[in-house]
This record gives sequence, C-alpha cells and structure tokens, in this order.
Amino acid sequence: MRKWWRAQTMLMSVVVLLGGVIPQTTWAGALRCTINTGGAAPFSPYTRENPIAVDEDTPDYSVLLSLDYAQFLPNMRLSCTTDGQEVAAPAGFDGTVSLSLSAINDTALDWTGEAQTNNNGVKLRLYIKAVSYNDETLANSYSPAKLATRKLLGVEYPVINGKDDTTLFEFGAQYNADKSLYKFDETHNYAIESMRAELVKLGWIEYSALPVIPAGAHLTFTVDGMSGVATVDVPLGSGVYMAAPSCSLDSAHQTVDLGNFNKRSSGSFPQEGAQTRFGIGFTCSSYTNNVEFTFDDANAILKGNDKLVAHSEADGGKLTGVAVALYDAQGNPIIMGTKQNIGSAQQGANTAYYQAAIVQTAAEITDSSSASFAGKITAKANVTITYY
Repeated sequence: MRKWWRAQTMLMSVVVLLGGVIPQTTWAGALRCTINTGGAAPFSPYTRENPIAVDEDTPDYSVLLSLDYAQFLPNMRLSCTTDGQEVAAPAGFDGTVSLSLSAINDTALDWTGEAQTNNNGVKLRLYIKAVSYNDETLANSYSPAKLATRKLLGVEYPVINGKDDTTLFEFGAQYNADKSLYKFDETHNYAIESMRAELVKLGWIEYSALPVIPAGAHLTFTVDGMSGVATVDVPLGSGVYMAAPSCSLDSAHQTVDLGNFNKRSSGSFPQEGAQTRFGIGFTCSSYTNNVEFTFDDANAILKGNDKLVAHSEADGGKLTGVAVALYDAQGNPIIMGTKQNIGSAQQGANTAYYQAAIVQTAAEITDSSSASFAGKITAKANVTITYY
C-alpha cells in the first residue's frame, strides 16, 4: 500500500555521460559519421546518493522520471565527412547516407516502444524530433542535408521502430563530373536533432543496489545508405539509481493566523476576506516523482465540501454564516477529500504552498444557540501526504 503520514493543521485567527562518441568507418576508413551531444549528462543528478523514488503501488504505465528535450539531449549534431578526400562509392550507392537509432545497450529495437532496463518493472521510452539542418545549395552536390521522407521539423516521433522512426535526415554527397567519386564535409553535411526520455513503471518493481540504467549503457546509431555496416555509439555512462520513497510532514500540528474579518450585514453572499498564504513543510528521503496533498475537514461528517466548518474558539460551538476556504498556490479552490498533486519533490526539505481565507456565507453569523456571534473562530483540517 502507499505509505502516508497524517497531521492536523489548524486554520484560524542514473549517472549519464553523453558527451562522447565512438565513430566507426566504412569505405576503407574514408567515411566518418559522428554524433556530438555537447557533453550532456541528463541523468547525472540521480546517483546512488540521490535516487528517484518509486513506490511498488504506483500504477503501471505511470511515468517515474521524465526528462524533456532541454533536460535530456537538446542538441545532437549529426555529421558525416570524408576528411576532404574524394572516394569511390560502393556499388548501388545513391548519393546519400543517413543515421538511425538501431539499438539500446546492444539490444535491437524490435520492441513496442518500451526498452528493457536493469529492473524488470521499469522501462525506457525515447522520443526524437528534428530541430534544424543545412539546406544550402552547393555546386556538384546532392542536398548537403534534407529531411527524410514523411519527416517534419519540430514534430515528435516516439521511438518504436528504430530505422523508420529515427531516420530524420539524409546527407547528400558532393561529386565529380561523372559521379564516380564522392565526398562528404561536416561543415555542410550536418543536422541537429533532439531527444527526450521517460522511465515508465511496467510491472513489479525490484529494489536493489544496481542502477536502473546499467553501467556502460549506450545508444547505437547505424549509418545507412552504403554496403556493409557502420555504427556510431553514444555512451550513456553509469546510469540512474532507484529507491523506495519516503516522505513525511515536518510538523504534526500547524497554525495559520487569518487575521481579522469585518462582518458584513448587507450585500450578496458569500463574501470573502483577504487570502493568507501559508506553506506546509515536508521532507523526502529521495527524489519523488509525484507528491499529493489531501485536505479533510476534521469537524465535518460529510465529505467533499468546498469549505471548512467554523467553530467558536471560546466554547467550541459550531457557527453558521461563516466558514474557511482553502486554495492552492494558483488560487484554485480546494475540495475537501480531493488529492492535490503538486508534482515532484527533491531529496531533503520541500514546501507546498496554499492559501486560506475567512468567508461569510450569510448575512447573519450565529452560534450554536442561534445568537448573533462576534469573536474568534477556528477551523481544522487533517492533511494527508501521499507520494509515489
């Protein structure tokens, strides 16, 4: 079951190194294609000391860690060169080459969109898009770079079938008069593409000391368009670590002072006083992808109200015509008993911010004996933190 901690609140007055490439060659060593990632290290924060938190009760298909394009591989520069040399192409060469993702950790991409990791309950999803390319016109040359058939700039393609999904560009060679010799130049034959990644829960989570992304992990791109097989490896480093989550509220009791409220005797109701911002501190043992807060009225029998019941501080009697409303950090009303997902939490201290206000719901504010009331009020909410 999900782990949780309950407190009562009173309202009142995987190290990844993606910098290098291991180029392979063909045409007797003449053609060289590379992928330069600029030294990106997107998984580096998720070490053994700062793992991602995954609860066993997390539903399947939940995203455990999402790294968008800017966080994962924002600028992959693909280029091909013959180092200024003209070379004889193999038989059947049509003048173009391309690079496509063909394997993850030496496992061919014959999967259905989820690649295996070191943990049977965690899969890796990848997404790719074309960013830019060199579209200049050169004499005696095919297009130095162009979009592959049915591919568009800025459109995301989920990686399911490596060659079909990830062949985003074609690089055209320069040639001599009779097209018997060709050359590629990385100054002209280049394009930029970007990738993002997700770790997804699909099955029973195994907790161990091993990283989810293994040491020596890498992506393999195949150079297509010629005879033989040439590849470019993008190393992924030592990987991402995972642990069972643990989050707790920093205080079992918290008081929020809502200040003074001047009772109105006319006009339309409800009428609301000034909103007071407050924070709820909590601490997590590791990075946690999802944290939820649930507020319940400690003094209400019926669930699902949009306000807390108010009582007299002097005798604890229930009041009518006045209540306390809660709002999230953006000012959206909170319904009691409804989970409020605040997103991820970092390892260590965190704070969730909310707002509260006194609300006059009727022209008359009365106590439990139906007498007109003026004085201090209290309202109480139980707060539950859920994490996964």
